[in-house]
Amino acid sequence: MKSKIHSFVDALPGLLKGAAQVSHVQLVPPRAAAFAELDPPLAAPLARAVASLGVERLYDHQARAIALARQGRDVVVATPTASGKSLVYALPALERLLAEPRAKALFLFPLKALEQDQLAAMNELAFRAGLGAPAAVYDGDTPQGQRRKMRENPPAIIISNPDMVHAGICAYPQAWSAFLGDLRLIVIDEVHAYRGVFGCHVAQVLRRLTRLAALRGARPSFVLCSATIANPGQHAQALTSRPFADDQVLDFCGAPAAGRWFALVNPVGAASTTASHLLSTAVRQGLSTICFTKSRIHTELIHSWVTRGRADLRASVAGYRAGFLPEERRRIERDLASGRLAGVVSTSALEMGIDIGGLDLCILVGYPGSQMNTWQRGGRVGRAGRESAVIVVAGPDALDQYFVKHPTELLGRPVEAATLDPDNQDIVAQHLLCAAAEEPLDLDDRFFRLERHAEAVAKLSAAGELLLDAQGRRYFPARQRPQRQVDLRGAGQSFAIVDQAGKVIGSIDGARAFKEGHPGAVYLHQTRSYEVTDLELVDHKIIARPRQVDYYTRARSEKETEILEETGRRPVANFLLRQGRLRVSETIVGYERRRISGQDLLGVYPLDLPPLVFETHGLWIDIEDSLRRLIETRGLHFMGAIHALEHAAIAMFPLFALCDRGDVGGISIPLHPQTGKAAVFIYDGVAGGVGLARRCFEVIEELLQRVVELLTDCPCQDGCPACVYSPKCGSGNKPLDKAGALLLCRALLGQEDIAALPAPHPAPPAIVARPAAPDGAMRYGVLDLETQRLAEEVGGWANTHLMRVSVAVLYDSQADSFEAFGEKDIARLLRRLTELELIVGFNILRFDYGVLGAYSAMDLARLPTLDLLADLHQALGHRLSLQALGEATLGAGKGADGLQAVQWWRQGQLTELTDYCRQDVALTRDLFLFGQERGHLLFERKGQGLLRAPVDWSWPSLRRRFP
Repeated sequence: MKSKIHSFVDALPGLLKGAAQVSHVQLVPPRAAAFAELDPPLAAPLARAVASLGVERLYDHQARAIALARQGRDVVVATPTASGKSLVYALPALERLLAEPRAKALFLFPLKALEQDQLAAMNELAFRAGLGAPAAVYDGDTPQGQRRKMRENPPAIIISNPDMVHAGICAYPQAWSAFLGDLRLIVIDEVHAYRGVFGCHVAQVLRRLTRLAALRGARPSFVLCSATIANPGQHAQALTSRPFADDQVLDFCGAPAAGRWFALVNPVGAASTTASHLLSTAVRQGLSTICFTKSRIHTELIHSWVTRGRADLRASVAGYRAGFLPEERRRIERDLASGRLAGVVSTSALEMGIDIGGLDLCILVGYPGSQMNTWQRGGRVGRAGRESAVIVVAGPDALDQYFVKHPTELLGRPVEAATLDPDNQDIVAQHLLCAAAEEPLDLDDRFFRLERHAEAVAKLSAAGELLLDAQGRRYFPARQRPQRQVDLRGAGQSFAIVDQAGKVIGSIDGARAFKEGHPGAVYLHQTRSYEVTDLELVDHKIIARPRQVDYYTRARSEKETEILEETGRRPVANFLLRQGRLRVSETIVGYERRRISGQDLLGVYPLDLPPLVFETHGLWIDIEDSLRRLIETRGLHFMGAIHALEHAAIAMFPLFALCDRGDVGGISIPLHPQTGKAAVFIYDGVAGGVGLARRCFEVIEELLQRVVELLTDCPCQDGCPACVYSPKCGSGNKPLDKAGALLLCRALLGQEDIAALPAPHPAPPAIVARPAAPDGAMRYGVLDLETQRLAEEVGGWANTHLMRVSVAVLYDSQADSFEAFGEKDIARLLRRLTELELIVGFNILRFDYGVLGAYSAMDLARLPTLDLLADLHQALGHRLSLQALGEATLGAGKGADGLQAVQWWRQGQLTELTDYCRQDVALTRDLFLFGQERGHLLFERKGQGLLRAPVDWSWPSLRRRFP
């Protein structure tokens, strides 16, 4: 017999009545449990307590994690929802308490609601074990009197959040000395939530916390728990600054799971309209339902549509999102857990493990942006062995429609990586001040390695915010309590949203205030709409008045991007990919009004706001002039092509990292003043960067291939929201050329024939230090390299920067030895070149340096380089080959040619390839030494025999040329 939820899924086509197509239905089968035994077993009181909760045996991931925690080793557990992760840290904490009554533990959760859930669960388990109630919550809602008692007599287990650790514990280390000195365990739950700006801040808070503990003799171990992510060990290391070996990363799951249906629905109209219909239908049929949206606006709209005119649903369905007042959120959580509410419409705020009772159905309004989020939100239903369902209602944007075309990838593709940048200099600078205020910072501090943060320290010192003591060994902050100025959650100070009577109705962080809180913007709260009348930048307030409207607003902006520093580059097919520090200036110049139903444009209205300027990390694709010609000769719009490529790449990027398109910015420029070429920039959307662009730099080939698939599969003619339109485009999605973007992307990946490309833009000069030789001779090296691609495959000899190194060989005169370098060793080769007083090569300036220029921003032409071919060309007026010179001068020629070298590379014959390159280096060296000794080389001219080509390569002459 079918379950109620199975029958609902089967009936979807009829329920939708032609308003949407059911694109895919799939059953994720049940998963059996896998158990393991603890050795030694739990102490008798704990064993009885666990058994009394109905837990007869531990799952294998639980047992392994507890064994590691017992040893005092750090461990990260990355398993799905409802896999019993709370026992992974609860049992080690209570075991330690039984063995060491003074031991303390700190449990951190990203949300206050999670704290309350864990408090009840932890104290119940402890009470059943005869340990009383050892846990207490310490957060912003804790009364002042209770806070004082907890500082004076800390409980064994403090449950808190990173914000409170930052502002309430680390900021007052002397008051918490006893707790910090006895701290043995730090638990961090929902680790996947600590990414982006928040993750960067939390990484610094944890460094401050463990530093304060270490100064009091404690080294607490970590137990981290996460949803399934691609890089749990790497992410845990970035967060805690401790290494995680493979055996400390547990990404297998022994917990059982009931069957779960997944359905993908592609609506004819708006996804929110279809979702509201499914929600109201499911609730009326007795299915407890949660509906996740991607924005505050859609949460409010769906809640309004479901309850409008339906008194029976008004009391049983609620909206839930960030920006609600705390008491509003707590009431909704209680009503949902108790069953008084049958449905809830929520943003990601209910994604994590808050106890909201047993639910049957999860509706996702649009793909959540990641596999991890999909599984995490879907995991809110079907607990306690109940069959459940997840329905994804596809939106019109590119990522959603990609999955409509490739439905099996919705569940089949791997989860994404979580990213954070623990060295974000803007964020590190804020926490250096906090750390110095808590305990003076020594120059050799092992938690905040100041040599890694020299830029931040210099800026703080220059501004008078960080002060050295008289001995020049320790730093102190210039002001007290710098913690008060640091907001862990926002990218800038938050703005309060108040009505005309002065009542606070919500809040919004500083990065979004200009885009969503400008005069004329529409703000929705609890089904009521407000119009913003004033944005007060000094007081950080947004004034709004109640107004019922049938439209929403979207900001328009103009951007400029300045390259501050290039930090890396690599050649990819037919383009050069570069990354570095950028300065982004964005000015909100106006806003659109669009009808809620149908999204028709009603009008565009100007705004006069100051620019938003920030420095961040980004990458950029250099687009050669021949690619522009390729686009234009096909009758396509070049600016529209690069603009559409930018949109599509940003839309597809969440396939590779935990983010949404709003976390990533982009700009396409037909002629960038610094590169001298067209470029597409993709950058982290917050100051300092959080690691997203670095991830994009690693996966650019895969990302562009996804763009090709997206543009190829989309049936539209000229572009649409399913492929190249962006809901966040500051220029109103104009101009866009879908066909041009597809052609350009294929050409970039080497999937299209291209015309000859121009020479690369010269890289900025580099300062090169070289040691002086003690005798009259210079320390010199001889360089030659071979490539992976032929000139005709990259558009001609002017495109050596796209040919890629297969092998390079360097002869070092000091060591009298040859060394071979593969492509992965190029950075080491370049360092070796900078150590030499002279570099000798044959056609090295035009060819070898052209190829190597794809791997570094260094201006290689500034290195002291003797190009034998260039010298001979200048003396004779024509070019000679290495083969001809070798045969005429030394009676020895080359062993092969460039075509053979590429064939060896493609056939994997690396020994033959390296030997050939080494022979060319030896031949070039011997020609150099011959010319140095005799003042000439020999060449043959038809009808005249062997002739001398004069050269002046004596050491005095070379020293004058290359001082």
